[in-house]
Amino acid sequence: MIQVPSSSGRESIPCCFQGMESKRLNLTSRDRLAAATAVTVEYNDAMFLGEVVACTHNCDDTWHVEVKVEQILTGLQSLMNLRARLLGDAAPVTVQPAHIRTGVLV
Repeated sequence: MIQVPSSSGRESIPCCFQGMESKRLNLTSRDRLAAATAVTVEYNDAMFLGEVVACTHNCDDTWHVEVKVEQILTGLQSLMNLRARLLGDAAPVTVQPAHIRTGVLV
């Protein structure tokens, strides 16, 4: 899922993870993302922080989104489980799908 800012907060846009080459994530989306958009991509217990560097139209009315990764955070599931224990909540479900959130890189 791609999270983009909208007038009502955030809009969710489905996406597919196509792979990673060097420090570039390759994604497919039905919607176009502007270059220089800061994004967060969650995939398989990792969080990728980066910026959209290219968004090109595919033949099948989808968009190929290329993200330059600036930082990768791992061990998200462990942190979520620790947080749940500390707050007395139930343990969260394992993170699997790709999610993208737009925003400012810190």
